Amino acid sequence: MIRTVLCLVAASLFAIQPVMAEETADSNFAEYTVLLGGSPFGGSLTFAVNQSKKTTYQFSLGGAPGIKMTDVEIGDSKYDIENTSSWVGAFINHRPIDGVEWFRVNAGIGIGNIENDITAGDGTVYTANYTENPVGYLGIGFGADTNKGFQWAFDLGWLQTAGPMVMGPDAAVVEDIKDNFMFGKVLPNMQLSLGYGF
Repeated sequence: MIRTVLCLVAASLFAIQPVMAEETADSNFAEYTVLLGGSPFGGSLTFAVNQSKKTTYQFSLGGAPGIKMTDVEIGDSKYDIENTSSWVGAFINHRPIDGVEWFRVNAGIGIGNIENDITAGDGTVYTANYTENPVGYLGIGFGADTNKGFQWAFDLGWLQTAGPMVMGPDAAVVEDIKDNFMFGKVLPNMQLSLGYGF
């Protein structure tokens, strides 16, 4: 699956080169942008190819080694949660309004996994893992225009998944976890990124 994504990335880069030549007349136009970001799904590194002032292709990788939350209420009980994630993604950003480069609509796919270890007060561990691939992403973004120099970006959106596989010894607790908004089929995303266009 990773090989397929890499082949698609390479093919996209070759396909968009002729269109990028049209933008070279603008000396402030950045053909590429590199961004470092942070979101609930961990840190990320993004390489963006600006096809034009309207369209940008982004290729990202990210993850988190283990984020811990304590005393999270699920059903009538409290649990400690440890979350790890690892993912890659390919996205298309479109700027639909002429002269408003700071507003973007974006869509794409992500491939990876999110694993949640949910520990009860008595030490019993439940898991809620997202492993189905790929998943879709849709959102809007602010910032990250196509100019050279410092860039900032703020993105809001959601991942559409098939939901997690929840496992554990108590069926009632498993149902409580499935019903909790933190482990739904739709995962909200909010990301702040800083980078440089060149």
